[in-house]
Amino acid sequence: MSIHFISDLIRQVSQEEILPRFQNLERHEITAKSPGDMVSIADTEAEKALSRQLMKRYPSAIVGGEESIAEKPQLLAEVIAAEQGFLIDPVDGTNNFIKGDEKFALMLTRLNRGAVVAAWIYLPVADKMAMAERGGGALLGGAPFKIRPATFDPEKMIAAAHINRFPAPLKKIARENLVSFHKNRPAFCAGYDYIALMEGKKDFSIYYRTLPWDHLPGTFIFSAAGGYVRNLTDGAEYTIHDQRKGLLSATSEAHWRRLRELIFPGCF
Repeated sequence: MSIHFISDLIRQVSQEEILPRFQNLERHEITAKSPGDMVSIADTEAEKALSRQLMKRYPSAIVGGEESIAEKPQLLAEVIAAEQGFLIDPVDGTNNFIKGDEKFALMLTRLNRGAVVAAWIYLPVADKMAMAERGGGALLGGAPFKIRPATFDPEKMIAAAHINRFPAPLKKIARENLVSFHKNRPAFCAGYDYIALMEGKKDFSIYYRTLPWDHLPGTFIFSAAGGYVRNLTDGAEYTIHDQRKGLLSATSEAHWRRLRELIFPGCF
């Protein structure tokens, strides 16, 4: 498999199906899968286009995406079981996209029986690509990339803490303790925030709901770049099977442990 072939394909699909619709959507091109969970024609058409090209190149692969799995939930199990599976998030940050906010991403993960083999995050407006393969380091903008942890200083640290979905007691604790940090600026786009973490624009991220198309690419690439990502509740590595254990990403293990205790003292 050529990691660069797929990165070129992601760019092509973005240019053909996503960017022409950015800040150019008609009302009838936007629907709701559930309250607050929106989908646009860019999501559906980008996923279809990427799926077609992947199946053409890899005819034995099982390909699923956020939108096709919403219609056929059993498809996720098929992707997990496949010797070669692809998981697509066609527009991560759909609500931002609909509002005309550039904080959205196209993300793709390649799996072997549920284990991540390679992953891509692409920010279409910035034309910025992050990617990694198993056994290799991360690439950002086509060049090898390694995270440089900053000094641990809460008064200077910027968070990407998405706490709204946490159970009420944990949400209250997190909200009270996040005031110790400089700012909390969640992008409401996991792909955007993982790249911001890599670049040092944000210092850590927190999530409760961790759907695989949202977090497999970012956790894999961020870890390949030297970051530290673990489930909040048990400290285990995040996998495709984890969706309700919370997730904390930091630039080092030491930072991760200090952050968990500062924000959720004695909770886990």
